[in-house]
Amino acid sequence: MTKRKSLIIIFACVLVIVALVVVNSAVFSVRTVNAHALNYTANDPETERINNIIVNNHGIRIGSSMFTLNENRTIENVRRNLIEADGLTNIEIRAIERLFPNRLMIHYVRLVPYFFVMQNNNAYVFSNRAGGAFLGVMTEQLARQQNAVQLLIRGSLSDDLTGGFSSTIATDITRKAAVVAGFEAVVARIERRNIAYVDLTADGAIFVQTVGGAASGVRIEIRSINNFTEHFRHGFSLFYYFRNSPYANVRHQASTGTILVIGQAGGNIQTSWSE
Repeated sequence: MTKRKSLIIIFACVLVIVALVVVNSAVFSVRTVNAHALNYTANDPETERINNIIVNNHGIRIGSSMFTLNENRTIENVRRNLIEADGLTNIEIRAIERLFPNRLMIHYVRLVPYFFVMQNNNAYVFSNRAGGAFLGVMTEQLARQQNAVQLLIRGSLSDDLTGGFSSTIATDITRKAAVVAGFEAVVARIERRNIAYVDLTADGAIFVQTVGGAASGVRIEIRSINNFTEHFRHGFSLFYYFRNSPYANVRHQASTGTILVIGQAGGNIQTSWSE
């Protein structure tokens, strides 16, 4: 064995020993577990109550290694512990973030009525659970009171809604899946009451009708479902810019016309407004 090979073997052994020391080090052991609602502010009383339930009942072993934590298994364990401890089923855990050296953050969403589809003069309501879980049937007025957003779709809902909104119409599933995922990512950070409806009936675009005070607001036209979340975010950024402007002629643009959102070559996104 050459001297060079011997050095390589020694170096590799040292690296393994260092790695084992780091993995098992008290410095990188879980000391604190916090909770964060992705779709509600921290000063909301119900969110604070849920955060406390999660922090007190997560079941993650304090002192366990930050490196060996299995996120998927831990999410399932936390979900089961919360149900057993408090019957907490109105949340969905989305991720567990490692905040080195010794803190974990449990990111979750509170499940609420997010969408509704009108059929036979009834509002069929779906939550923001991944895939859009079916919640039940209510009046349109009650659905809007809960800030659920109306979706205009092609065709009718299927008789079996147990698979959630994303599976309700096979021919439209790609468009709906994109909207459900994109809507959750963006609308979690904005007020749903700013949206009158989302129109999925056109072939070439998705239309988002905003609310502009007492009148209809500007309409956001998104030309592609590819990277829908970012397109949606760009459209609403311009809407908020208009609405919050100190100038009356700019604020007027939030209440009328169309914001066109188009993807460009190289991944760029172009937004423009027209009367």
